[in-house]
Amino acid sequence: MDYSKKVAIASRVAEQLQGQKNAKEIEADLKAEGLYEKDILAVMISARNILGEKYQSSIREYLLGNKDLKSTEEFNSLDAEILETITNKEIEKLALEEKRKISKLVKENIPFNQILEQVDQRFLPIEKAQELAKKHEIAKYNNSGETRTFHIIGGIGCIILTGILFAASGRLFYVLPIIGLILIVKGFSTEVIKIDD
Repeated sequence: MDYSKKVAIASRVAEQLQGQKNAKEIEADLKAEGLYEKDILAVMISARNILGEKYQSSIREYLLGNKDLKSTEEFNSLDAEILETITNKEIEKLALEEKRKISKLVKENIPFNQILEQVDQRFLPIEKAQELAKKHEIAKYNNSGETRTFHIIGGIGCIILTGILFAASGRLFYVLPIIGLILIVKGFSTEVIKIDD
């Protein structure tokens, strides 16, 4: 199926999902029209995206206002499964915003308790917020100049110690220079916390 045909069918399906038919009936109709399962799936995803774009801002308002979506007239015409899918996607976006807020606040040296007070627990549970804030604190400490300098100096010290031991005893200890190189690399690298996990 080419793109323009998929978009045309998806637009039609998006209209049907707004009160005329539910997702199961539409999928059965598309199958009766001769579309393959893969094409039906692509059309349904496109239709959900079309409806998501249309209702995204309204759903966001209702979620932020802590209002019930299912009892609202605006969303009564939508298929329940589609409404749930769009709502879940919006909740994921709001949770991601909370994670980014935590990252920003940690970088600004805001105290741990104040960070947790600013997190909206409707979208990001407090346990996950604590875990994420701790990860960012650890990464910030590991990336600090003091810690990095300690690793570099420790690595150089291990390599120098290997040379001294080799000169004094005539024996080469392989472990010390390896540890030294690992510490030097660790000192020059930075730790990055991925927010999307």
